[in-house]
Amino acid sequence: MGLVFEELIRRFPSLIVLYGLTWPVPLPVSFNRQRREFCVPRDDCSHWIVPWEQVTAAATAMSSVGQHGKTTQGLLVVGFTNPDPNAKKEDREFSLGFSCGGGTTAMCLWECMRSYMEVGPEVIPRCNYEGEKTGRSLLDWFFSLMSDAVRSTLKGDFKSAFKDVFFTLFLGAPVGFYLQERKLLPPPNLTDPVIVEWSKPLPPEQWAKRSPELEQAIAKREVE
Repeated sequence: MGLVFEELIRRFPSLIVLYGLTWPVPLPVSFNRQRREFCVPRDDCSHWIVPWEQVTAAATAMSSVGQHGKTTQGLLVVGFTNPDPNAKKEDREFSLGFSCGGGTTAMCLWECMRSYMEVGPEVIPRCNYEGEKTGRSLLDWFFSLMSDAVRSTLKGDFKSAFKDVFFTLFLGAPVGFYLQERKLLPPPNLTDPVIVEWSKPLPPEQWAKRSPELEQAIAKREVE
């Protein structure tokens, strides 16, 4: 009985992954830097349009130490005031959690969001895949990651090479990238006519500007 229970515990994470692959992909949170707003889709098919300057962020992290060593977990929490004027008092403050890891990783994700809205898309690092499906097979992903390891080795960057080999051979990175692409690309579209209109580009002269308060805060921060 004990061996059966142990085997179930060992296979439980794989079952969660397989079950998750059957879920429909949720609608994305969309950022509109020209309007300085972002759109939060709701479970009831409605949506919220939130002013960008109402957003606050917190990078949380929690560490535990045991026989396995030190483990750190955390997430990025993005909060804002509920734009629904009829919201109940207990629902007026709302937050979104991004399970990206804690500490530096969460702060990097927030910096990507902030830089996109305040600077522009050209400063955002590209992902391994963006836009449409690449059509890569599982074997293509394997050779791609191993090629990265070879290039890092030739450059003398043995730390990156070891990371690429470790994630490829021991943590199943090719399988992860393959399944991720098949599941998430292309991302679902926001089909509500209001959001479709909201997403259309604006002439440069109609772009929203930073508030004077934010301009002063940025100037003060740059001086510091």
